[in-house]
Amino acid sequence: MSESLKDLMQRIAEIEERKDSKKDGEGLKGFDSRTMRALTRIKAQYPNAPDDLAALLRHVTNVDKDSDSADDEHISRIKKLEDKVEELEKKLTLLLRNKSNGL
Repeated sequence: MSESLKDLMQRIAEIEERKDSKKDGEGLKGFDSRTMRALTRIKAQYPNAPDDLAALLRHVTNVDKDSDSADDEHISRIKKLEDKVEELEKKLTLLLRNKSNGL
């Protein structure tokens, strides 16, 4: 019985070693090559990230901030355009009134 217990303990140790080596060497897997290249670039941008997920989260946070600032800029430009359209509509209404009153 002690021999089978030793074999069992040895198998458990081997399995745990394989798990540890897979954690260190593989990271995220199961993606296509294009996604893996993108992940590699993101990991290079955030070398201090402890793992792949942390690097991805930092990247998403930065992209979200950039997107928010771009949205704010677009909202401002749209507001200016809406103001110009409103001004032009008023002028057009006055011109049409003057034209109809003049005839």
